[in-house]
Amino acid sequence: MVFSSPVFLFIFFPLFYLTYLVVPKTLRNGLILIASIGFYVFGAGSLTAVAIVMLVANWVIAFCLDASRKRSPGGRVSKTILLAAVALNLLPLAMYKYLLFFLQVWMDTTGMNMGTVIERWTLALPLGISFYTFHFISYIVDVYRGSIKPEKALHRFAIYIFLFPHLIAGPVVRFSEIAEQLHVRRRIIVQSDLFWGLVIFIIGLSKKILIADPLGNVVTLGHRPDLELTTYSAWLSSVCYSFQIYFDFSGYTDMAIGMARMMGFRFPKNFNRPYAATSITEFWQRWHMTLSRWFRDYLYIPLGGNRASKTTTLRNLFIVFLLCGLWHGAAYTFLVWGVGHGLLIVAERAGWINLRALKLGSFPVFILATLLWVPFRAGSMNEAIRFWSAMFGHGNELHLWVASNSALQDYKTLALLVLAVVICFVSDGSFYRLRTKAIRYRKCIALGCLALYLCSAISVVESGFNPFIYFQF
Repeated sequence: MVFSSPVFLFIFFPLFYLTYLVVPKTLRNGLILIASIGFYVFGAGSLTAVAIVMLVANWVIAFCLDASRKRSPGGRVSKTILLAAVALNLLPLAMYKYLLFFLQVWMDTTGMNMGTVIERWTLALPLGISFYTFHFISYIVDVYRGSIKPEKALHRFAIYIFLFPHLIAGPVVRFSEIAEQLHVRRRIIVQSDLFWGLVIFIIGLSKKILIADPLGNVVTLGHRPDLELTTYSAWLSSVCYSFQIYFDFSGYTDMAIGMARMMGFRFPKNFNRPYAATSITEFWQRWHMTLSRWFRDYLYIPLGGNRASKTTTLRNLFIVFLLCGLWHGAAYTFLVWGVGHGLLIVAERAGWINLRALKLGSFPVFILATLLWVPFRAGSMNEAIRFWSAMFGHGNELHLWVASNSALQDYKTLALLVLAVVICFVSDGSFYRLRTKAIRYRKCIALGCLALYLCSAISVVESGFNPFIYFQF
């Protein structure tokens, strides 16, 4: 079930939230848990069993780990339990998401032919497994570090994992960030939470339906194999995808944050206008911030962070982005995307490149990000190379523009691109000043959000909807 689907927008969430408001406060946690598991079963079916087994296993392991840590802080037994727990959490992810890819890499490096085995062997990927695996690992590691205590109530731990706004595609919420809010008596909903939660939800819905999906149609058309690829179509499709993935994913997390706030939960911010960044390092401080912090705290720092030599620091940074690429998908295309960002981060940290010295604002960052989004979107490396070649005019039979590209010349697309540029590239100072002034006029905000919601609802009914991009991860 997708947040932008008619079933969710007009049936599931309205019925859930009306019930949530009218039931006694003591029953709200039970309602959340039932609705969240039902939401997940609707999308994952029998694979829900994987998440439930991992849930119970991590709940029990946390108590064993905490008891061992208290007896001998930092002892061998505690470390062994921790490593075993992390491996146990990564095992389903490795089996369902990476096994076939690792077999493909093995064949490519050894020359062994196992193609018939791979073709016959298909594994359905449990919905949201990459996200809830990270939630389990952060929970176990934080218990080991003593920064949190194990949750005694299994139903509250289950709500932390299965809470439907963040279950499928984040944001990556740490247990410590919502531990107090899991206690229904401590979770208070005030009128401002209802208002601003709904505003954030509608803004996220509008990003997805009114901007990301129309741009996504251009991207899909540009990647059609029967459409002649030109320099124009390659750049247009790639730029549209840069904006599509931002408005799609930030729209999803806005909807998740808004719904959670309406329920009394406060989720951490996940995006901070990343295309306004003036360096690749700053881009990753603004893009999918909860995931970036997860990699920093649970991988980069344990590897040694920047505490050792400069060479070791650069190595650690590269490893983080290599694994970040693999986390996004089991394919060479995602690996290239991660390696590309890793090389850029390393080059910046080493002082080999300085994008800010170019005095071109956020433009260089956007161009580099767009070039690296090409393999992220491509179905294969051959397709990515074909797009890169077209973007830079390589190829004897390549044209700058052909008549068939007229299908991509749509005034609505151009208008959306102009709107996206204004939203993404206006300076932080101007953006936040405008937002601060707008917050004072709640009636205008309410009317504007009503108009956006009606436009989004009409678009969903008339044109349908596309799944969120990050649902596949």
